[in-house]
Amino acid sequence: MSIDRIQRVKDYLQLISSGGVEEMLSTAEAAQPASTLESADGGEVMEVVNKHLDGAREGLRNLAHGNDIPLDQLVDIEAIIIPDKRPVFDIRNNTLVAPQGLLSGAEQLWTKLVTDAALRPRVETVLSSIGRVELPGQTAIPYGGTGFVIGDGLLMTNRHVAEIFARGLGTVARFIPGRRAGIDFRRDTDAGTVFEVVSVQMIHPFWDMALLKVDGLPTTAAPLTLALDDARDLKGTEVVVVGYPAFDGRNPGDVQDDLLHRRYRVKRLQPGQLQGNFETNSFGKMVPAGTHDCSTLGGNSGSPVINLENGQVVGLHFAGRYLERNYLVPSSALSRDSRFIDSGAKFSGTPPGDPNEWRKWWISADEGESVGTSTTRKGGVAVGARNPQGVNATTSTALNVGNRSVDIEIPLRISVSLGGVAARAPTVEVGTEAVADEEAPAPGGAVVPNASGDYIGRTGYDEFFLTRDTNLPAIAVPMPGALDPNVLAPTKMGGQRLDYQNFSLMMHAKRRLALVVASNVTEEHKLRVPEVGRDYSRKGLFNERWFADTRLEEQYQLPDVFFSKDSGAFDKGHIARRDDVAWGPTFELLLKGNVDSFHVTNCSPQVAQYNRSDEGVDNWGDLENQVLAEAATERLCVFSGPVLREDDRVFVGAGPNNTIIRARIPTRFWKIVVARVPDGNGLAAFGFILEQDLSDVPLEFAVSEEFIKSLYPLEEISRLTGVRFDPVLIAADQFDELRGLEVAMRAGAKRAEVNGSGTQHQVG
Repeated sequence: MSIDRIQRVKDYLQLISSGGVEEMLSTAEAAQPASTLESADGGEVMEVVNKHLDGAREGLRNLAHGNDIPLDQLVDIEAIIIPDKRPVFDIRNNTLVAPQGLLSGAEQLWTKLVTDAALRPRVETVLSSIGRVELPGQTAIPYGGTGFVIGDGLLMTNRHVAEIFARGLGTVARFIPGRRAGIDFRRDTDAGTVFEVVSVQMIHPFWDMALLKVDGLPTTAAPLTLALDDARDLKGTEVVVVGYPAFDGRNPGDVQDDLLHRRYRVKRLQPGQLQGNFETNSFGKMVPAGTHDCSTLGGNSGSPVINLENGQVVGLHFAGRYLERNYLVPSSALSRDSRFIDSGAKFSGTPPGDPNEWRKWWISADEGESVGTSTTRKGGVAVGARNPQGVNATTSTALNVGNRSVDIEIPLRISVSLGGVAARAPTVEVGTEAVADEEAPAPGGAVVPNASGDYIGRTGYDEFFLTRDTNLPAIAVPMPGALDPNVLAPTKMGGQRLDYQNFSLMMHAKRRLALVVASNVTEEHKLRVPEVGRDYSRKGLFNERWFADTRLEEQYQLPDVFFSKDSGAFDKGHIARRDDVAWGPTFELLLKGNVDSFHVTNCSPQVAQYNRSDEGVDNWGDLENQVLAEAATERLCVFSGPVLREDDRVFVGAGPNNTIIRARIPTRFWKIVVARVPDGNGLAAFGFILEQDLSDVPLEFAVSEEFIKSLYPLEEISRLTGVRFDPVLIAADQFDELRGLEVAMRAGAKRAEVNGSGTQHQVG
């Protein structure tokens, strides 16, 4: 029996009742199964409930006396007592339906929701304004979460829901090319009308909140009223959450099935109480959230938290942990934000407006628009930028790239072409300074290393980066190595590791490609824009060209000419993303990180259509945004590389001095993102592999229209790649945890099905 699970149950019982275990035991001793049940087999249901009730009573007695408790008794407590205290109500045609199996003789706190003549209409009035955020055309994710009307054609939901289909911080945002969204205000037993989201009005830079614009909403979907009362000061106030709970793979399945009667992804109401304030992580920062104890699950993201006393929305649900607590964005906090007030949201009175403690985050978002460096870099496009067709991002629906391509990144930017031919960028021979006539000189050329001594001072990957220069207890994230060190290329100076500014790598000698690249990534504004007045755009930093590392023999790295004279077959793809490592406390250090990313050692040949990104959208980079939503700081450690297989196709290409190079081209790439979690010294690691079917055609590969992003366990990635991960990373793997499932869902990735024997073999 897990001590942690027992303690969590005890803590939760204390949370939802001041008397804790003893009070729950008294309730259970007096309880009897309800005599009236809706189902035709009510007698059978009563028998099952009675059996669980006996086990729950015995388990509570054991807990009260400090005795050991068998698993079946703990399950009975979770299946009977907790659902009775925090049940789930069905909603049909926006009408409330009482849950089955409530106990009689117990407190029956929530039967009043369907029996009280004043309370029931107050609750049912809001139901038709709450809907499920639909994702038309998406097959990997059934839906995004929940949204609700707060103004004229104005929907509120979570930032992490909106970022499934949109990018940009602040009041300028845009759809990801090829993605759409809608809202269905029914989705109970049947689907209803889906109203299309026509624009993204706001993605808040501090709170996990977004505003969406929808035209033609029905009159029944009237705006809900946002409360000016602070939910954090209303501990004990009864509330309800309305949303679309989904099955939670981390929690006991039988408990969830009993609680939701095996009906998921449909509109439900979950009552509970407010539980005061609690700081929690949200997109790389700690926020002063409100809390509640309703029985929410994953699909409740974006649900309103409604005060039963007056029907007003006191908060926006954005996160939660099973048998712990759930978090909300207080509506009172949003009433102190003039940007939000200007959106036209309906409040219960006159909102006070500024000042607020997140002003610097708005400034950061605004500066991101002006300097060409978005604070949501992982989207690949600066906030406020316009798309190539000149469509205003704030008013457009889902946009299509001009050459019908879908852009993703893990760890390389990849454009999956859906037809049409992209213009090939001009190339520059290695060792030259030539650039296109129309390009202005950029300062990056001054920091290009030309000799081994030029690398002195390059910091390389920092394993203590997540806590460096902070007040947090130190925690290490060791750089991965090779299961077989003999496959690694030696450097001229001795050793096998090459350090650059903000990243390090180790080369596979036989394949002449990086086996593993380790990067330190940050979203901290002071490191992303260290000096005001500089041009931080890609072209403003460096007249780009690729160059060799002088610390490594030529035989261990593919030369630039291999890509330049390939009959158009390949592009150069970054492994450590340029934008990830272009940061520093000074402009010079930021410049070095940017320029260092153009070493051929940090390059992997990618099929031309596979790597191009004319629209600049970086969906695989979105993984880092999704992990930041779970992180305690704005820093990440990122590991990436190709999956090197013996059956990778051989390409015959040009080498220096008219020589020939035969190189096997990898078709799969892996990426692991590591963040610090807010509870103590914990780490969370998320492993992904991009899988793409490539078939032979003359000169080039052809890329199929379907690509698959998959969440993989780190141990399986290690087996496939020959990369060794430190035990601390294996222990932090989120593959089987709720965090991993949520990150995968928000990033549009599937959870891989891995068997014991595996199917791939690493190159020796």
